[in-house]
Order: sequence, then C-alpha cells, then structure tokens
Amino acid sequence: MFDITLSDDLTVNIDGTSEGTQTKFYDKGYWYKTDTFEEGVVEYLVSKLLTFSTLPKKSYVVYEYGKINGKSGCRSKDFLKPGYELITFERIHQRITGTKLSAKKYEFESMEGYIEYTVDFFRKYLDLDIKKYLKNVFTLDFITLNEDRHFNNLAVICDTKNNKYLTAPIFDNGKSLLNGNRSYRPAFSIDENIKKVIALPFSGSHKKMFDYFGKGFSIDIDSALKWLNTEPQSLYRDVLIYQLSVNRIWSKM
Repeated sequence: MFDITLSDDLTVNIDGTSEGTQTKFYDKGYWYKTDTFEEGVVEYLVSKLLTFSTLPKKSYVVYEYGKINGKSGCRSKDFLKPGYELITFERIHQRITGTKLSAKKYEFESMEGYIEYTVDFFRKYLDLDIKKYLKNVFTLDFITLNEDRHFNNLAVICDTKNNKYLTAPIFDNGKSLLNGNRSYRPAFSIDENIKKVIALPFSGSHKKMFDYFGKGFSIDIDSALKWLNTEPQSLYRDVLIYQLSVNRIWSKM
C-alpha cells in the first residue's frame, strides 16, 4: 500500500468517464486517481485476481491501493510507449464516422447485430480483430460484475508513427463487485444483490455477452481464494469470494 502527496500541478483532466470529467494525477510514470466511491480497493482486487489467471500480464493494468493526499485511491503504471496514443472505442468511432458508437445501439434489434457492427467497424477501418480482446473483457466482467464497461472503458492503442493499432490492456474496473451499485441493500444477501446488476455496453446481461464471445481465460480458483482470505474483510472481497466459489466455470481446465 502506497502513501503519497502530489501537488496540484500534476493533475490531468480525463474526459469521457461515466461520471463526467475525472481528475487524475500523473507523476514519474504513474497514473493516480482518488476515490469517488471506493474504486481504489476494487481496482486492486480485480487486477490482483488476474494474476491468478491464464491472461498474460500485458493484457491488463495492475492497480495498487493506497493514499493520495490523505485520500484513498489507486495508482497504475503508464503502459503507453513514446509515440503511442490511447483511443477509446467511443472516440475512434466518432473520429472516423462523426457519430457515437454508443448511439448505434438504437439501430439494431439484437445484441448480436450491435456486436457484429462493432467488430466489423474495427476490422474495416483499423485492420484490427477485437474479438479476443472482447472475449477477455466480458469474461472478467461476468466474474466481477462490472457495471461501467461503456465505450470509453474499451480502447485501442495507436502506433502513431506507423499508423498501426492494437487492443489496449484491460483497465478501469472500479465499478465492479457491487461498488457504486445504487440498488445495493446491505440487508439483502450477496446473491439477491447480484440479481440487480446491470451490464454494459452491448447488453444489460453479463451472461449474454459472455455466452456470445465464450470464455476468454481461466483462473486458479483455489490459489485466488487462498489469497482473498488474507485480505481485509470488505463487501468487495466477499462478493469476489462468492463469485469464485459458486461458479467454477472460471477454473483452469
């Protein structure tokens, strides 16, 4: 756990989050963000979970939990190399077509049509296959109940020198594990609260998106549970333990 003091001149405003413009800090190769809800500990738990998975480490951002100017938050290393640009799905679609990708959902009668349009868009304009990326993302979101996977939390990386694109590592998982869920009721069981979770971006159901793309990776569940039992008790830890315990489809084959 880190504890750092950062001056105001290190702040960077990031547009396009679900909460509007978010203030972050950038210092010596690290991005810092203070909690709006309790994102810091959730980001830490989700990224730590992935260290027990079959995903390569370059496929996801690792978050550390700590204190920033006395407030709880998290930090992550800058994964962009010089000459590389991070562009969200929303922005690249608007840059190329002049319209928002999120607005296209009204043109399709089915989730499948919306997904196919999106996959075809990236193949046509960026020469990029995003299926494996989305498979990994929606596997993680199904496990962790992420309710904030809008199109500004999906991204590509552009090699600006060669005009080549690749998918970004998975980032921004802070609205997972029932964090920020406005329907959450402490008097209800975890199972009952989970039924109120609403997914994004192609469907309100995590399971439907997971079933469409299939399982992207596996988890060493026994090792992950052993680690979780050493973490301080919290709602988020307990939800993750529940998710790993009741559904063994995440287990390594």
